[in-house]
Amino acid sequence: MELSHRIHVRHSLRAKLIGRMKLGQFFALPEKKFSEYIKEIEEEENFQELLHKYRIVRYRKFPGIKPAPASLEFKEELTPGDNFDLIQLIQKDPQSWQIVRKVAIKTGQEKFSRFLGGDDSMSLKEIFQECNLSSKEIGKFKDFINRFQLQESFFSSDTFSAPPSRPRLCRVASIENRDGELLILPLDDSTYLVKGRYVIDFRRWENLIRDKQILPDKIKKISSLFRKLDMINRRTTTLHQIISEIKEKQRKFVLSGDVRDMVPLTQRQIARKLGVNPSTISRAIANKSIIVRERERTLKDFFSRQKERVKTLVLDIVREEVNRLKEGAFTPPLSDEKIGVKLKEVFGVQIARRTVTKYRKELKIPSSKRRGFYV
Repeated sequence: MELSHRIHVRHSLRAKLIGRMKLGQFFALPEKKFSEYIKEIEEEENFQELLHKYRIVRYRKFPGIKPAPASLEFKEELTPGDNFDLIQLIQKDPQSWQIVRKVAIKTGQEKFSRFLGGDDSMSLKEIFQECNLSSKEIGKFKDFINRFQLQESFFSSDTFSAPPSRPRLCRVASIENRDGELLILPLDDSTYLVKGRYVIDFRRWENLIRDKQILPDKIKKISSLFRKLDMINRRTTTLHQIISEIKEKQRKFVLSGDVRDMVPLTQRQIARKLGVNPSTISRAIANKSIIVRERERTLKDFFSRQKERVKTLVLDIVREEVNRLKEGAFTPPLSDEKIGVKLKEVFGVQIARRTVTKYRKELKIPSSKRRGFYV
């Protein structure tokens, strides 16, 4: 008896494991193939009979879903910053450029080019002595070099370059603000998010079998169909729940569009809330995107730890330096310590200076000394 029980338990666990693996593979199915699979199921004769003839299957709409307009335009995500423009920099400050030309001619093109590229073999003090610059000329030269170095460093950096190629995204919905209420709008009126989940009246099904209104050869096929509908329900419901959680958790960001309003949110947190494995969340959001404030964002974009949020804030602070330069106003670059102070004063984030340094290096942002040359 005990051996029989152990064998039963083993087979039961094996069946559950196989079921989870199949469900995982189903969640990983590309969105296009998933939609084709649903269409194929719904075109089957058995499904049509269950839906219309026997009224055993019906749709239950998801809460917070509204059909989207026939066409929904959005703007592609802009890459941060513009390309570096030396001509524009020269036009803004022609007097300083004349001083720079003077230095370049005096020191030699090759040597001066190495200096602009960050070669430390020639210091500013040596340049000033060799070129016999006045204090006024020194000030203008330093201002110009600071602007050049910042623009060249940041706008040619990997940090500001176009993102690497990624798998083609499937846009599944948009989130829109309707008089203060955030609604989920699927991008196609025929999608499963509009129809909702399948509801099966099993009591009516049993009554039909008991009354022999269903032919015996169909019972097995329809039972298999029910299992397929359950798999579809799990995937569609999970995706709807994930988008709904994003809508609520990231409400402030959805309303403002400011990435600084994005709150730390992990896939594990959502998985715990929905009572599923984190791997299920990962598969459900893979290669999917939604439109927020006319911008397409991957579902993964809405999940970030505190670290990612702070790194975004650090990047924003440094970009302000670049923007000020582009507007013609130069201020000394902030040290890591001062960036930490600004994080606390402006955003209420308190982290150690060494942590700021760590994040800055991960973002491939030069130090304040590399972002500005000073004697």
